[in-house]
Amino acid sequence: MKKLLGIVLLAAVAVALGLLPFRATDAAKLIPVRTVIVTRDGGEYVIDVGKAVRGVGRTLSEALSDLQAGAQGKIFLPTAEEIVVTDTGEDYDQTVTEVTESAAFQPAAGLYRTEARGLDAEKVGDYLAAHPSNMTIVRVRGAVRTGEPAVLPTLRIVRGGYRVDVP
Repeated sequence: MKKLLGIVLLAAVAVALGLLPFRATDAAKLIPVRTVIVTRDGGEYVIDVGKAVRGVGRTLSEALSDLQAGAQGKIFLPTAEEIVVTDTGEDYDQTVTEVTESAAFQPAAGLYRTEARGLDAEKVGDYLAAHPSNMTIVRVRGAVRTGEPAVLPTLRIVRGGYRVDVP
């Protein structure tokens, strides 16, 4: 009996402190995301997911938090199928590493590189859905661990449309 009482008391403390992973989320408030554009410019990260929602921060975590704070619901990043990293020349490799190490994105999400600015995440997502990346987060993680180069496909704007160049 004492053992059962101890377990119940421990569970009550865990619930009170929010330590249990079971949290209810209203599905109607979830905002699924298909394409994420990550730009690092001027020492700041800018994350654009379309739907007029952006996050800005000094770190990727801060930008992701700002993204959530500015949304009318809960941004659901695990649905992101494509992540486009803008190569501004400012710590591009470090930005790719941070994106691939972030728990916010699913390991199967395709990664792309671009030099284009001001991309519309929803329009880009429509195009990239038909042109899946050969480099996913999990493949880049593996390449980094083994010391192999991880060259991302490059998204370009060509004659008013898009093109993906695969290395």
